[in-house]
Amino acid sequence: MASSFELSLFEQELIEVKALPEAARWTLERDDTVPLGLRALMHPAKHPSDRYMAQLHWGGLFNPASLKFLNLETRADNDPTAWPQCYGFRPANLDACVSWTQEGHRLHPEWAQSGRAAFRQPERPVRFALLQLQHELDTTYVGRGRA
Repeated sequence: MASSFELSLFEQELIEVKALPEAARWTLERDDTVPLGLRALMHPAKHPSDRYMAQLHWGGLFNPASLKFLNLETRADNDPTAWPQCYGFRPANLDACVSWTQEGHRLHPEWAQSGRAAFRQPERPVRFALLQLQHELDTTYVGRGRA
């Protein structure tokens, strides 16, 4: 459960990330199904017509976020074609095996003890997650997931 402090920081960060230059390419919306959640409509820089709806949920604001991609029409979270193919993203498994996601750490508990893969609590977790995700879309994107 998120503390009132975390909720306050989260709401403040949502305001601040909208001022980032990268945010001109995003449509952000609060996900009210969880205390610390948002949805971000994003696209790779070189493929602006390839749009993806990322869903980010935090159990605790300073923990890795859970990352899912939603079908743009139905908002279902179980559609491999809603996922981009990027480094560490596994559309067929509906998860992202990367060190900045909750799913990555669930799959690799040994990362907690790793100097390289351990999650370092960012000062601005929302900004961190959105910029990491945009970086993957811009630099490692190779297409849409397959059914």
